[in-house]
Amino acid sequence: MKNNVDIYTIAEYAGVSKSTVSRVLNNKDDVSEATRKKVIDVINNLNYKPNSSAKGLASQRTKTIGLVVSEITNSFFSMFVKGAEDKAMEENYNIMLANSNWIVEEELKCIRIFEEGRVDGILKISGGGDELLDQYLNNLANKDMPLIIVDRKLDNDNIPKVNVNNIAGAYKGTKYLLELGHRNIAFVKGDNIAASDASVDRVKGYKKALIENNIDYQVIEPGFFNREDAYKATEKIMKNHPEVTAIFYASDMMAVGGLKALKNAGLKVPEDISILGFDDIELASIIDPALSTLRQPRYQMGYIGMEKLIDKLEGRPKEVYAEDIIFELELIERDSTAQVKK
Repeated sequence: MKNNVDIYTIAEYAGVSKSTVSRVLNNKDDVSEATRKKVIDVINNLNYKPNSSAKGLASQRTKTIGLVVSEITNSFFSMFVKGAEDKAMEENYNIMLANSNWIVEEELKCIRIFEEGRVDGILKISGGGDELLDQYLNNLANKDMPLIIVDRKLDNDNIPKVNVNNIAGAYKGTKYLLELGHRNIAFVKGDNIAASDASVDRVKGYKKALIENNIDYQVIEPGFFNREDAYKATEKIMKNHPEVTAIFYASDMMAVGGLKALKNAGLKVPEDISILGFDDIELASIIDPALSTLRQPRYQMGYIGMEKLIDKLEGRPKEVYAEDIIFELELIERDSTAQVKK
């Protein structure tokens, strides 16, 4: 009997309707104490344990959030997810995780599945920039699907966002290299589509610092946010621009690839050339030499993104969740940067 117990069985044993059982399970007020006690006694006698999907059907709430991530195997995203998970657990929410692998069509498919399925809201971390995707997200917000975006820009005041100031971060990093005496600074960017417009903004910050310091020298190569392409970009820089004394990478993972290329070319870091990363992933502090970088507060961003979404779902005041959050980046000085050789 225990394996086949459902609210229909309880209703039959208690001599009440299915809707009455549902109201008791969801702690509704419009049930008499005598009826409530009768239903609860039957539930206890039959050892009935309501599952989350059944409760969701009755209450129109599932306590489940759809989490869309660009690349779950990339260590950059692990702390975003950890922060979001920790906050969800604190609030007794479940997470359904979907991975888009930077493919816009996959990202759209993941979001559609969540929209059509039983999730209360969607938390989107990073992702590609695409007009069709942006339009879909805007339409989603207009349909009152609770949606929060982390680490991505979107021109919609109805969708709260959590980001870092990438322009200011790249400006700070470039200024730091200039203060070390470097004048021939190369920049390895991501691309102009992925990662929340981060690559575009980081290039802007690099150029801004050089222009303000009357430096005409600019060398920019694409590394597409991965080690292999950054390795090739670094080889190209050293072949075509041997005068470069510092390379600023728009991500730590690219800096790892660049470091390997420099070592293979027989160059010492930072004695022959300084390198600076961006993000402060876990690997940055343990590679040799330890990587100087700009720290992005990924755990806090994931945590606050989930906090905003749950605040919205729980009906908390709009001013609690509606405002965009922009973090500044912290410069972390380690062993991969040094004063330029005279």
